[in-house]
Amino acid sequence: MPTGDIVIRPDLMAAQTAAWAHVTSPGASWSGAERAAIAATALAALDDPDPLPPWVTPTTAARELPIEGVLPAAVVDATYRIARHAATLTEDWYASQLELGIDPIAYVEMVAIVCSVAAVDGFFRASGLPRPPLPPTTEGDASGVHPDVEPATLNWVPVVGPADVKAAVVQGLTAAADDCDIIWRLASAQYIPADEMGEMRWSRGTLARSDMELIAARLSAARECFY
Repeated sequence: MPTGDIVIRPDLMAAQTAAWAHVTSPGASWSGAERAAIAATALAALDDPDPLPPWVTPTTAARELPIEGVLPAAVVDATYRIARHAATLTEDWYASQLELGIDPIAYVEMVAIVCSVAAVDGFFRASGLPRPPLPPTTEGDASGVHPDVEPATLNWVPVVGPADVKAAVVQGLTAAADDCDIIWRLASAQYIPADEMGEMRWSRGTLARSDMELIAARLSAARECFY
């Protein structure tokens, strides 16, 4: 990933490079081509200079998207809304996606792909650096290998058991195990390693934990993150 004259920590670059490669590689629920299409659709939503309102779907609005014919319309529409209008998602909307035929575990993997894309994209936007293009697709079918999951009350989606014993954000993507690992690798590099969360005096260089939490809280409020 090109960075010009800006020096970026090696662990941060490694986490982002791994995430970028992973979103265009076969997963458990989606093939390499399907995952690449989800990633490209998420980027198109994030880049959209005239974004559709959340109640309008890109496929019904005849919005031109980067990859056509790879994904069902319901997946394209869901990906666009998750990427561009995450604050508008509700449990009823999630249920409506299942009614449209999206498998709940496949939905979790789709959300994880969008999260990876948004994390990398957000870093390059904030840094003023050109975002690297998505890597070439790694062809291959979905593995179909999924962890054992169970219903949860702290999440809308199924999670790896035991459910509801950890914070919702910790368990939310566990049904997509490999993608969940990528997200936590990004979180460790961009925020705080999971095993250091309880250390209130933890710091990253000159940025204290209190500084990080203030920035995180302000950004969460601005982005309407209700967690």
